[in-house]
Amino acid sequence: MTIYNYKNYNNKINESSVEFYIEESVDTSEKKGLNVKIITDRLLIRNVTNDSKDRETFYQLLTDPVNTKKYGHGVQTKENVDKDVDQWLEGWKNHDVCSGLMVFNKETNDFIGHVMFMHGKVDGEAELAIIIDKNHWGKGYGSEMLEVLVHCMSDAIRKEGHLISTGLGLIGKPLYTIYATARVDNFGSLSIIQKAGLKYYHQQMLYGAERKYFRIDL
Repeated sequence: MTIYNYKNYNNKINESSVEFYIEESVDTSEKKGLNVKIITDRLLIRNVTNDSKDRETFYQLLTDPVNTKKYGHGVQTKENVDKDVDQWLEGWKNHDVCSGLMVFNKETNDFIGHVMFMHGKVDGEAELAIIIDKNHWGKGYGSEMLEVLVHCMSDAIRKEGHLISTGLGLIGKPLYTIYATARVDNFGSLSIIQKAGLKYYHQQMLYGAERKYFRIDL
């Protein structure tokens, strides 16, 4: 486990921890997947698991038209969600850190939302993705989620030698840059992306809407 102290956008010193670990398996022939646990001031962030409750939680999050109104891919079907979850599980099984994460309130265990690094367009580049359940909007969770990924998880990824590729199963390069996009009318996402330290550099159409692009080099 690595402990991090970093300044947030309000210049408050935050302490967070990031731990990558491999669980022991009774079946020695089975490949042991990678797990991650991240602790922030208010949040517990962990990898998606094969527990049916995880899948059901994603159904509720991503099939809700309010949650997904400004989400890049829009409202999802259960079949879409199954494909994503199955891909993330395969990713963690193969030690690919560009796989799905779940976010909870660490005191109440309430589900907050989803955040992750996605594969970028070139090796060594990762894209940030985030979606928060509507019941937890406006509470500052988005900033807390992005800040810990940008300032802490990215460092742990580099220190532990995990490589970032353009797709599952490919050989990549060390993480060196992170980018994120948001619709021009998604003021909440635009704000939390910039609070995490990413800088605007581009605007273009994506997923049928104008989106702003932000980047930070590590």
